[in-house]
Amino acid sequence: MTSQILFTMVTIIIMFILMVTEVIPLPATMALAGVALCFAGIVEPAKLYSEWGGSTIMFLILMSIIVDALTQTGIVQDLSDKIFIGKLIENQRVAIFAVCIFCGVATGFLSNTALVVMMIPVLAAMVVKSNGALKFKYMLLGAATEATVGGSVSLIGGAPNLAMQGALEEAGVETMGFFSAAPLSLILVVITALYFSTIGYTLMQKVCDFDDTEIVRQNSQTEKIICPLWKKALTLIVLVSCIVCFIMEVTNNQLVCFIGIIVLWVSGCAKPKESLKAVDWNTMWVLSFALVVAAAVNTSGTGAYIADLVLTACGAENASYTVVLIAVCLIGGVLTQVMSNTATNAMFGPICISIALSLGISPLALCIPVMVLVNCAVISPLGSPCMTVALAGGYRAKDYLYVGLPLMLILIPTGVIGALLIYGI
Repeated sequence: MTSQILFTMVTIIIMFILMVTEVIPLPATMALAGVALCFAGIVEPAKLYSEWGGSTIMFLILMSIIVDALTQTGIVQDLSDKIFIGKLIENQRVAIFAVCIFCGVATGFLSNTALVVMMIPVLAAMVVKSNGALKFKYMLLGAATEATVGGSVSLIGGAPNLAMQGALEEAGVETMGFFSAAPLSLILVVITALYFSTIGYTLMQKVCDFDDTEIVRQNSQTEKIICPLWKKALTLIVLVSCIVCFIMEVTNNQLVCFIGIIVLWVSGCAKPKESLKAVDWNTMWVLSFALVVAAAVNTSGTGAYIADLVLTACGAENASYTVVLIAVCLIGGVLTQVMSNTATNAMFGPICISIALSLGISPLALCIPVMVLVNCAVISPLGSPCMTVALAGGYRAKDYLYVGLPLMLILIPTGVIGALLIYGI
């Protein structure tokens, strides 16, 4: 073990402890880790800020702006008025299932964090229209958890996906396609929806013993957005066109986004100031330094060192893909519950890549399953921005734990089995 590997590992451990204890804010923790690695000579000073102009961060910022246009034009309100009506607001279990499926699928086209923020007033309106049949506290926790689990349906679903993609790009190996993780993610989406409409709902009834009247009252007073039909149509055309271009790999994804944003701003479909305010800069900051840590894991040799340890524990050169997959998915799936899933993916990316190359298999065979399970940070408000946003529902730490733990124990083994069937060598 070299001094650089030792320093990198100690830095990551300290970063992990600070994340769990929240002694200092998460953005400060990530910046501290990056600066420490810079002073140690493991990463260049320019690396601390160059990621802001990198493809990963820029893509997430640009997509956040495009997605916000759906809110500014009132499309989000329209969807809630037309989709969540009738039988869906007469039965709590049915409503939870429908909302979960909607959120899980929608993360394939929207940022999951932005989706949860948009769903708060939508769910409040549903509760009001139900005349007491629905409870906001049951709806929001299900929606936030589903958005977290479904964040891997596409590359734009969440920052952790871009952290893993960034690690793949950094290593110069094959990268993921727009929907590479969708097959496995959608399986977990359906399981999560079934869980929250059955076992999860029963647990929430016992654990969430607080009143949600105030949050419903505040969020149900949102004024109706009046917007010309042509602006709504143009906004949808821009979003769909961007996604089609991503899938078909017409050109650079960032260039596609820039063109889309210019159309939205020039046409008046979105206001520049409002669009820029909608960007989750806290997440961008955390992700940028998470990528710095990922680069350090690569350049210091830490990824290769840990990969050797995992391979040795699994049988060295005779290690099977199945055993290695179980090991990395289990470790990643547990760690992400108490630390940022973005940071976890950024750290695990180089490790999975090193292990895969040592085994002589495609890095995607390990990176995709690990990314999907690391995204399933559901037992605390720490692991995912979606779960943090859900704190608006009045949830306590024990609510996340009691409701999320059984789900986690279902998702990890199911995810491993699914990965073996879908991506198995």
